[in-house]
Amino acid sequence: MILQKLRIVNYRSYTNSKFEFHKQLNFLNGENGSGKTSILEAVHFLALTKSFRTHSDSDVVRNSELFFQIFGIFNDNSGKENSVNVNFSKTEGKRIFFNKVTLKKRVDMVGRIPVIILSPGNQRVTEGGPAGRRSFVNRIVAQIDKKYFSSLIEYKNKLGQRNLILNSYREKGLSYYDIYIEAYDELFAESAKNIQMGRINFIEKFDKVLKKKYKKISHIECDVSIKINYNVNANEVSFKETFLNRLKERFSRDIVFGRTSCGPHLDNVMIIFDGKEIRQIGSQGEHKIVLVVLKMAEGQFIEGRLKKSIIFLLDDLFSLLDVKHCMKIIDEISSDNQVFITSTDLNGLYNYGFKRGDSNSKVFELPVGVS
Repeated sequence: MILQKLRIVNYRSYTNSKFEFHKQLNFLNGENGSGKTSILEAVHFLALTKSFRTHSDSDVVRNSELFFQIFGIFNDNSGKENSVNVNFSKTEGKRIFFNKVTLKKRVDMVGRIPVIILSPGNQRVTEGGPAGRRSFVNRIVAQIDKKYFSSLIEYKNKLGQRNLILNSYREKGLSYYDIYIEAYDELFAESAKNIQMGRINFIEKFDKVLKKKYKKISHIECDVSIKINYNVNANEVSFKETFLNRLKERFSRDIVFGRTSCGPHLDNVMIIFDGKEIRQIGSQGEHKIVLVVLKMAEGQFIEGRLKKSIIFLLDDLFSLLDVKHCMKIIDEISSDNQVFITSTDLNGLYNYGFKRGDSNSKVFELPVGVS
């Protein structure tokens, strides 16, 4: 997919602004506060129906306004034009339209427009705890497998409900694994199984892509891989029985703590660098290059499964890597995909041969303040 036109209304600092983009490279240049990241966020909203900066849709509504609107025109690989609208009102909530048809669920939109976001906030993928890496895996698999995405939503809802049940049992002084919780866990285990199988099918294939991409981009002579230590270590045949037995065995303990202590929500995703977890041994530079390579591998993996070009949203790329690495990455991904890059100063690129009038790119100079 290629984003041809974007219009944003009452969005962050933008009152009503329009943009027409290049099919390959788009540089959003300006000082801090000029709204560069907001444009990336709006594109992300169109593709995945949510922000990568906040969990609350109302946070992006401009000042005292009551709504925001995002309009996008995309061209698919065959040249067909597709329109996407996201409308949010503080009183009526969010509505999503694809080619003027209302989509009832997020799952109906995810995967239509593959996007990869790289921002400073992504550093928790390599530096932080397991939750950030689980989210990284979930994001990739959800874009290529709607069943997995639906199961993720269902599992999260059922996990929250199960924890409420545990707390209610504790308040009532109950500790017996009765027929009610047994029936609930049967349904809970089904969505857990779908997540487990999705991750098992994903991890080995993605690891191969990651290794090849790292060797192509980095000059650091180390092996990189991604692994998962499954909280419930079982295959497709035995998973449900194994999971249900563990839920039953831990029930009394879970009541005491008020939370479910086993399941895919506790899988430990690890990025291995030179034989050890990078979060334990990686230098700042090593974290940066591995994070970027993870995102590039994500793009190649999704593109290979969906057979669609990727939109890369690279927020503040130059703060993550030196210019030489940046040029190598831009050359690698921009030939077949559309790329958006935010920057406060393009002089480094000019020094490495990039030209402002290049026919393969477009530069947007964004002023500070309300647009």
